[in-house]
Amino acid sequence: MDSSFNWDKYTWNIIKKLISQPNYLVKHQIESYNIFLNKYLSNIIKQFNPIVLNYDYVKEQLFFKLSDTFLQENKQTTIQPFSKFNEWKEYESLDILHMDVINIFQSIKKTTHIEKHDLKYHMNSNKKKKNDDIIQKSKDFIKNNFISKKYSLNKHRYQLEIEIEFAGYNSPMIHENNGTKKILYPNEARLRNCSYSANLFVNIKYNAKEYIGENFNQVKVYKTKKLNNITLGLIPIMIGSIACNLHSVQKSNSINYEECEYDQGGYFIINGSEKVVVSQERVAENKIYVFGKLSKLSKYLHICEIKSIENDKIINFKNIQVKMLKGRQHSKHLIKVSLPHVKIDVPLFVLFRMLNIESDKQIIDYILVDVKKKDRKQYIQVLRNSCKEVMHIKTQKDAFEYLLNYVSMMGYNRDEPEMVRREIYLRDIIKNDLLPHIGHNINKKAFFIGLMTKKLLDVYLKKIPYDDRDSYKNKRVDTVGILFSNLFRQYYTKLIKDMKTQINKEFVSGSWKATNKFINIINKSNIYKIIKARTITTGLKYSLATGNWGMKFTANKQGIAQVLNRLTYNSSLSHIRRINTPMEKSSKLIAPRKLHSTQFMRICPAETPEGGAVGVVKNLALSCLISNYTNIEPIINILKQNNVIKIDELTPIDCNDHTKIFINGDWKYITDAIKDIYVLLLHNRRIGKIHIFTSIVWDIQENKLNIRTSPGRCLRPLYILKNNTFLITNKHIELFDKKFINWDNLLLGNINKLHKNSLINEAVIEYIDVAEEEMSMLVSDSTKLKNNTKKDKVIKYRYTHCEIHSALQMGVLASIIPFSDHNQSPRNTYQSAMGKQAMGIYCTNFKYRMDTISHILSYPQMPIVNSRMIQYLPSNNLPCGINCIVAIASYTGYNQEDSVIMNKSAIDRGLFHSTFYRTYKDEEKKIQINGLQVQQHFGKPDNNNTIGMKGNNYEKLMPNGFPKINTKLDNKDVIIGKYFTIKNKAKSFKDIHKCCSTNIKNNENGFLDKVLLSKNEDGYQFTKIKIRSNRRPTIGDKHSSRHGQKGTVGIILNHEDMPFTKDGIVPDIIMNPHAVPSRMTIGQIIETITGKVGVNMGQFGDGTGFNTSKDMNSLGNILEENQFHRHGEEVMYNGMTGKQLKVSIFIGPTYYQRLKHMVEDKVHSRACGPNVLLTRQPAEGRSRDGGLRFGEMERDCILSHGAIEFLKETLQDRSDNYVTHVCKHCGMLAIVNSEKNIFTCKSCSNSTEFSEVRIPYAMKLFVQEVQSMNVASRMLT
Repeated sequence: MDSSFNWDKYTWNIIKKLISQPNYLVKHQIESYNIFLNKYLSNIIKQFNPIVLNYDYVKEQLFFKLSDTFLQENKQTTIQPFSKFNEWKEYESLDILHMDVINIFQSIKKTTHIEKHDLKYHMNSNKKKKNDDIIQKSKDFIKNNFISKKYSLNKHRYQLEIEIEFAGYNSPMIHENNGTKKILYPNEARLRNCSYSANLFVNIKYNAKEYIGENFNQVKVYKTKKLNNITLGLIPIMIGSIACNLHSVQKSNSINYEECEYDQGGYFIINGSEKVVVSQERVAENKIYVFGKLSKLSKYLHICEIKSIENDKIINFKNIQVKMLKGRQHSKHLIKVSLPHVKIDVPLFVLFRMLNIESDKQIIDYILVDVKKKDRKQYIQVLRNSCKEVMHIKTQKDAFEYLLNYVSMMGYNRDEPEMVRREIYLRDIIKNDLLPHIGHNINKKAFFIGLMTKKLLDVYLKKIPYDDRDSYKNKRVDTVGILFSNLFRQYYTKLIKDMKTQINKEFVSGSWKATNKFINIINKSNIYKIIKARTITTGLKYSLATGNWGMKFTANKQGIAQVLNRLTYNSSLSHIRRINTPMEKSSKLIAPRKLHSTQFMRICPAETPEGGAVGVVKNLALSCLISNYTNIEPIINILKQNNVIKIDELTPIDCNDHTKIFINGDWKYITDAIKDIYVLLLHNRRIGKIHIFTSIVWDIQENKLNIRTSPGRCLRPLYILKNNTFLITNKHIELFDKKFINWDNLLLGNINKLHKNSLINEAVIEYIDVAEEEMSMLVSDSTKLKNNTKKDKVIKYRYTHCEIHSALQMGVLASIIPFSDHNQSPRNTYQSAMGKQAMGIYCTNFKYRMDTISHILSYPQMPIVNSRMIQYLPSNNLPCGINCIVAIASYTGYNQEDSVIMNKSAIDRGLFHSTFYRTYKDEEKKIQINGLQVQQHFGKPDNNNTIGMKGNNYEKLMPNGFPKINTKLDNKDVIIGKYFTIKNKAKSFKDIHKCCSTNIKNNENGFLDKVLLSKNEDGYQFTKIKIRSNRRPTIGDKHSSRHGQKGTVGIILNHEDMPFTKDGIVPDIIMNPHAVPSRMTIGQIIETITGKVGVNMGQFGDGTGFNTSKDMNSLGNILEENQFHRHGEEVMYNGMTGKQLKVSIFIGPTYYQRLKHMVEDKVHSRACGPNVLLTRQPAEGRSRDGGLRFGEMERDCILSHGAIEFLKETLQDRSDNYVTHVCKHCGMLAIVNSEKNIFTCKSCSNSTEFSEVRIPYAMKLFVQEVQSMNVASRMLT
């Protein structure tokens, strides 16, 4: 190997630069969302253009005029009233003409006769008779004197064409209740419970046509109008995206905006709550699959399917399936194709004939492209029955007529005859729904159906295996941009639908009729009535607030948007980098949960939850990046300039002995110079002419070149090797450190002209996806590359790429674990879960924030032994633990079963002291009381005229309704005073107030830390009050090392009772030696030894996992030089007796974490307290001051001891004891009035003989409930 690159020394420079990129850990979220804003939004809006609306459907056009005879024979005075009928006049129907003529007759009558208005006349039936005469007269007049003509049209009179263009968005603003608006920053949105969102603007262009004249021979075209910057709605803005107000603010200045300087962004703020959109895993689109393990009940043997979606379109995919039936004899091997909107599975040969491939030989040629004649026999044998099945359908016309009967009709133009509609719809299915990613070329569609059939046959004939459903080659990860695009499309579709409905209403009763100009149907005054901005605003906010991704009242994916975990900084990062597999958590499927080989360096192998979600919820590895959509035009341009042939007009014979070229699943070209094209494409990717995230895979076995630019592919960076030599050199690193070149130069080349002579002007690192990795040859490190020659100097392997470092395979939380490669893997998983619960400093602006719950460790420390990975991450500056001196020993017996012993003096000095903050919220709402609206007010309720004060302590409130800062607050203290006024109807009495104050939570106390009083978006005053309480470690509090060694505090011993070394060193924590061997957490042992060496040398230890440079012997030598035992053991003395302990004790510094599970939040006991109204049993839960549950297993235990009276007392006397009476005759519950001494049994009319029984009240309820179902439960006494 060429020694021009020192991998061991310089690979960390590369890793540091990789991980230290701005917002590197949330890059996949922010970039994806930016693409949504700049590309997908305009694409979705463009997809619906033009919106064409037609009105006033005219089936036939009727014209009437007076006959020439009438005009010639009558005087001018007679003709005058009918003068408007001298020319042809259009009427919708004869009835309307009748009405018009009747009105003329009535007006003539009024002018020629002066009638006496008599009440008798009006009530007389003669009036009706006269009206009938006029109607008859008008009918006769029309019949005798009018001529007509009729045109059959079937056309609309009015046409409106609307085009909506994306115009942009503004930065997040807040609109105050008083009409003012100002720039909104994230922390103000958090504090004021606002949504961090921005207005989306569109331009609306519209033009109209009006068809007039006979047979609609004239068209009146109105001038195109345009309405600019119309608000389409509010879209939530991601923190850190290009639309965020902090986008251009430097991290060091973030604190000026009350933001944490280490905050990476990648989340939203909805109603003051931080929400993260969890990336979703799915099956890759535009790939042909044949998956195994179909249900035994399935009638299909194999199914070949593809989820086809048009390139760069945000729409639902079309699922096309080619299926082989299980049948016998005649139906054996029948192959059918399922198409969208077609009711039946279409026979394969019918579909080919529909695509104008008519002869059987042609069809077989299309299926068996590139299959030699000698190998065709077995394929043709399988296809024989499919061919015979449809022998009667021989032409494209026959196939068309056959399929017409099975088209699933959906809302197509109802004005056309059914068969015409079916024909239009079927042509549309073949053009747009059959493999939309291929385009509209029928020949290409035939080739692709042939490919699918060939794959199905290959699987059936066992020439190739099934596709692996769980391989990441066949998976895509939908990040926030794609998820938001799909959501926006759904709500935009609804907006367009509502817009059409509103325009229909405007057509019927709009203001445009006043001017009779159809173009005025849309105008500035009614545009916001037509375009309802609330649809998108409330829809997007609803999905982010609830996590239900999709339209309301429909079955949607749940849990996609989640509240961001803010317990520690690392838990927030981990949450943003989470990936969810959409499957039931309760599912018994094992395969999707397993760690797949293709997930290496893409998915963290350690970080996954325990229990039902194991393997379903995953996290990205540090090296993983998720691709976004990139344009395919540069690739097509490069291919066109080289020796490639388009397949649009080719026949199968033309394709023989050529390599197929696919771009995003679309078979576009063939070539016979594949090697040259492959090398050319790789070179162009490495110099940045085509996007660096493009996947270029030459599959020699299947003789095809697959090029993919689709979003959602998991990529990772690798060093490029050429002839087993690194393209990157030490010179690159030197220039890199001097900042002459940057990370982009390593990926794209483009080296500065000054250094072009000394460096290769091409990428030296490239991102590759799983498909490309499978076709590459990887080496893990430079050591294996050096040993890659046999004795006779023959190269064993020709490698193409080298790993940057194996430690990059871990996620954010697993990277914290030092020497993780020396632990049993479940322990790393446990630590990944506990790292999210460890206290620390979760952000630097916690003083300005008002989070519901937060924990701050008082004296956090940086670990003495740390992974190099974490040193390059921002979390290195926000640690969540303390370096403790830990001894591993059995001492006093109080550290059995994972308990630990703690040193009281260490605690007194501040060890693991923490502060717990809780925020209480309230607002002055308007509420309904007895149908009246009343306003709530903050303030101290007056005991003299206020009801509902419930005996709580109001003494600590000031007149404004809040306690003073730093006031000590205890249980039952009121912290927010609030009341509303009840108007008294009697004027002689004063109005009274009713208290609706907020108490401090049960079992909690603390000091008032901060009060925020402000107004929300609606103008209501609201408050947030933060309570602070100091917590020090107590018995039962949970602590953990970074190796999954969790334990509770068993006892806190005085300093003088703890064991000590010859140097007087006393441990802070003593853990049990039984915790190590069975758990195999050797990483903790190595961490302690490394830490001991580091403390003695005054240096930090390197605990990076998968590091080849560890040497325990040299560490042992250093310890010995410093007068310690080389294995970390020391002679210790019992603090209680002063005697030397019989064995040497392993002792040294270990990094320990304090977890959020504290006894003070969980301890609970009660003697008596509140009962539930329904069952009269004690309430449940600590927060309700509930009872302690005595369950089934506890009952069994007491029963086994024979303590029956204790059991009866526990389950009945201390719970819901109830006295009732039972009829001695029938055993039914009696009706009793003990005051009047009345006893009766409704069942048997007994009124004298009853027994008093004591039963649980729940039993009495059960008996009555069963009675209501006509089942009589009798108690025999």
